[in-house]
Amino acid sequence: MQVRNGKKAEIKRKIFENEGKTREKSGIRNLKIRKGLFISFEGGEGTGKSTQVGLLADKLSEQGNLVHITREPGGTELSEEIRKLLKTTSDVDPITEMLLMFAARREHFVKSICPMLEQGYTIICDRFYDSSLVYQGVLKNIPIEQIVQLKIMTLGDFEPDFTIILDIPPSIAKERIQHRQLYLDNYDMMSENEYDIIRNGFKKIAEIFPFRCKLINASGDEKKVFSRICKVIEKFMVQKV
Repeated sequence: MQVRNGKKAEIKRKIFENEGKTREKSGIRNLKIRKGLFISFEGGEGTGKSTQVGLLADKLSEQGNLVHITREPGGTELSEEIRKLLKTTSDVDPITEMLLMFAARREHFVKSICPMLEQGYTIICDRFYDSSLVYQGVLKNIPIEQIVQLKIMTLGDFEPDFTIILDIPPSIAKERIQHRQLYLDNYDMMSENEYDIIRNGFKKIAEIFPFRCKLINASGDEKKVFSRICKVIEKFMVQKV
């Protein structure tokens, strides 16, 4: 299964149309006015997000930036408990899963993200809202309208300043996960076909939001992948000045 051009256009239309309608009803103000930066890393399982998040955090810290690493679901005590539930509970109803994800995200956003941005931190987050569009929307077939409504309810107009989407073939991703020799959660154990659906979903997100999303080839040595990331981050930083 692939996200075809017609499907991509439909997703794009629904995202923008429903954000506008829900925003008018919600009365939530634009939350983009902030001192810090919010950078998210996205991609399927086994793409190396956690490794690259750490490398980027080290580099930005060395340059004198205040840096905070976080993840979703997670980032606060309550959100981490929700993460454990989602990672270890089998056969969760898709809407239940989506509601839990956004509950964790709201708690994370209010208790951690907003205060740290106000203090001028550069926050690097392992997954954010785009993962809900792909995992719950594209993979689990929850209507985009419902996901957008929850996004506006919990985040208002907030979006990452910049998003890195790591991309590798599903076969490589599965091989990486099998070589971890760690506990495999529900997401790690998805089929290769599901990995492919997720991969194509993220590629379409990169096409829909080219102004903030950059698709990075995550195959090969982690240092080479990080070099690719540094090039786009440096370009982004120059444009922000």
